Amino acid sequence: MKNIWFINQYITSPEIKGEGYRHYYIAKYFNSETDLKPLLITGSFSHAPKRHNSFLGLYKYVHNGVPTLILKTNKYKQSGGIGRILNWIMFMLNLFLLPVLSKKKVPKPDVIVLSSLPILPIINLAFFRLIYPKTKLVFEIRDLWPLSAIEFGGYKKDNIFIQFIARLEKWAYSNCDLIISVLPRADKHIQKVLGHSNFKYEWITNGYSLSEDNPDLNLKDVLAIDFNESDFKIGYAGTLVVANPLDTVINVVGNFGDNRLKLYILGDGPEKERLMKVAKPFDNIYFLDKIPKGYVSQFLKKMDLLFMGKGRKNSKVYQYGTSQLKTFDYFYAKKPILQALDSLENPVTYAGAGFVVEPENEKELKERISYFMGLNQEELKDFGMKGYDYLMKNCTYKSINLRYQKVINDLVGQPSQKGT
Repeated sequence: MKNIWFINQYITSPEIKGEGYRHYYIAKYFNSETDLKPLLITGSFSHAPKRHNSFLGLYKYVHNGVPTLILKTNKYKQSGGIGRILNWIMFMLNLFLLPVLSKKKVPKPDVIVLSSLPILPIINLAFFRLIYPKTKLVFEIRDLWPLSAIEFGGYKKDNIFIQFIARLEKWAYSNCDLIISVLPRADKHIQKVLGHSNFKYEWITNGYSLSEDNPDLNLKDVLAIDFNESDFKIGYAGTLVVANPLDTVINVVGNFGDNRLKLYILGDGPEKERLMKVAKPFDNIYFLDKIPKGYVSQFLKKMDLLFMGKGRKNSKVYQYGTSQLKTFDYFYAKKPILQALDSLENPVTYAGAGFVVEPENEKELKERISYFMGLNQEELKDFGMKGYDYLMKNCTYKSINLRYQKVINDLVGQPSQKGT
């Protein structure tokens, strides 16, 4: 039996009044199918996905199936404000409590997996390296920091905080026993930071839980809207944030000049109010409030084409690829996809499920929309099936869990399955 800590400030799961995501599904599999014993370690507040666990004291231990330790953090309103930075600091400080907590609840780790963002807990990794010298350290990259902060937060490279984060990043790349990333070519970024390729790296994509889809649900229970079968419907489902810009697709669809074309934007987020103002002059763009995750698949299946954007023109942070969770929701819906992204390193390209267009390029986006509008249903379905097939082969949690188990076993020499 080997003990695995998964440290991710934004873990959410049904165990703690949230939805199931990456580390929850991996830990659930480890807990039931292997001799690897997981512990999820997270913060009490998450803004995206939204979750707030309120309790007295500095921590709370929950074990309704997947053992989870929740560390107290402050609430905040703005994702880019001082409140979020204080939230990071509070989480990092509370992580120092782990070695002194009950060993029944927080056993000594054989492997510690730290998943970014945030990146401040790398300080804790350095501390854990000292007190647990035999423990294997794994750094999992979900966001490239400080590159993301420079591009989306408006920080300068010579900012003291940015330079500090850069030093933490380099320490993790240099001292961890394994680096995992959901980004396909993050290894290129690591090599650029270190100046060499002498590190152990694995790409393990984000994933999709087949259990999240419930075909028996009725979309009309949560959305009082009738979709016209004669319209060509473009859909977006996800959080509305700066990193997922929709301005270009709003302008293109709004000025398209074809009454059949409609754009449906499903979700909430800090950018919603601003985007609604951008779309106000147009009568073929509809904003729909967030709905329970189980219904999202039903919404996507009503669409003819699905859109997602990541970053802006010449965004350096996405040249190493993306692994957006909504990609897999889109794949499962069996619909063609248009993705605005300044990189071809992404599942949409790998699957052949649609096209990647340059962000903020209205001409190219309009041409691709026109192309899809000119296809018949069988041709549209062919694109959608390519995404679905790629998902089922590479991106379900069954395949991801097996890959994750293998890399952990390689570190600790643990048998693959219970009883073997």
